[in-house]
This record gives sequence, structure tokens and C-alpha cells, in this order.
Amino acid sequence: MTALRDAVAVVTGGATGIGLALAREAAARGARVMIADAEDASGAVESLRADGATADWLRIDTSDYAQVKKLTEATMERFGAVDVVCNNAGIGVVGALQDVEPGEARRLFDVNVLGMFHVVHAFAPLLKDSAARGGPAYILNTGSEHSLGVPPHVMPMSVYTASKYAVLGLNDTARRDLKDLGIGVSLLAPGWVLTERIRALIAADPHAAAVIEPFAQEPAEVAAAAFDGLLKGTAVIATNPHSRAFAMEHARDLMADIQALPLLDDQHS
Repeated sequence: MTALRDAVAVVTGGATGIGLALAREAAARGARVMIADAEDASGAVESLRADGATADWLRIDTSDYAQVKKLTEATMERFGAVDVVCNNAGIGVVGALQDVEPGEARRLFDVNVLGMFHVVHAFAPLLKDSAARGGPAYILNTGSEHSLGVPPHVMPMSVYTASKYAVLGLNDTARRDLKDLGIGVSLLAPGWVLTERIRALIAADPHAAAVIEPFAQEPAEVAAAAFDGLLKGTAVIATNPHSRAFAMEHARDLMADIQALPLLDDQHS
């Protein structure tokens, strides 16, 4: 539980939800925490400090690269290093592709995909420095079970699903590109999580409750699995057993189609 003692963890989207759970888990493992969020994170920081953690926060929008660079500067000024980045900020939208307004879709991709790229790009040099000093150096990209296929137990969230597929690609390329720099990269792929927003939805809508509650996990459970997987070097940290069936079916369908390709002469499998 002390594997990150005195490390510095940055958590984007850390004011509430999965991000706050990740911040709490990082602090419980000994890290000092910098939260970044487009919303007010003062309450989150106060709760962390009340539990004995060293924590601060900065209001930023990760879709703006200049603001992400300010986050790197503020973190270095406050803590002097960066060892772990929880690349968690994201937004959602419900609806089929044909029903979502293009402007709303653009905003979602700006945050969920471009924003995640901004964080990887801006923090990679600082994580490289940490690795060179012999310290921990990790990026945790928050994807979703939507990164693994199209969940049948979830209403259509097609633009969101597409963005989380993109995050899987970003994660895979980051693992390749940053490996030789000593930076470990993992994808967190939870299903429904009982965040503040989801709890409010369940309380207000019995139909939503019936759809969500059988599949939902507690944020603390997801955060603990996230850090266990990250520190072990797991590529995809899927946390919810309900994701297994449809994700495996998707993988089998994909491989079945790919295996229909003819073998080339220099291929042996």
C-alpha cells in the first residue's frame, strides 16, 4: 500500500467520481496529489488533507494544450517532480450517432481524445526524468468497458463509445512510444461506476436504477484495481466482470474476420 510513498501523482478530472477515487487511492499509497479539473476541486482537496494527504489543485480544461502546460509548471513548482499521471478527465453524451449534435460530438472528442493526448505529450518529459532518477514513472489512461466493445447492457452512447475506442489506440501507442523512456502505460477500463453523478441518476430515475445497479461498482474498488494493475504493468485493467462476455465476443469476432486473410509466405501463424 506504500508503493508510491513520496511520489507525486497528478489526476485530471479529479474533483469527483473516478478521478477523486484515484486521487484518494494514490494518497493512501503514499503519494502527494495534484488534482486538475475544469470544475472546483477545493472540496476534494480539503477531504484529502483531512485524511492526512498532501494535496493541491488547479482549474484547467485539458482540451486546451496551453492550460495543460500550465498544469505541468504548477505541479513542478508545488512538488518538484511528477511520477504518476492519471489521465482521467472526460465527458459523456447519450444517443445514437445520428442523434448527437456535431458540436456536442466535437466537444466530447476534444476532451476525451485530444485532451488525453495533450496530457501524455505535456507530461512525458517529466515522467522520463523521474524514470531516469530511478523513480516511478506511470501513465494511467482512463478508458472504459466501451474501449473493449459495444456494451449490450448500456443505452446507446455511440460518440462516447467511439472516443473510448480511440483512447485504447492512444494507450497502445503510448505503451510503445514511451517504453524505452522507462514510462509504464496502462488503460483503465471500468464499467458502470457509482460516482456522484450516477448515484444521482439512480435516485432520480427508477428505470435507470434498474438498468445500472446490477452492473455497478464502487469507485474505491475501481481505483484500487487501477493502481494494482498500473504498478504491475497491466496493459488493460478491466475491473468489471460484466464486461467479460461482450468484450470476449468482440475479440473473437475481430479475430475471426482477420484470420480470413490469406497467410503470406513469410508468415508461419
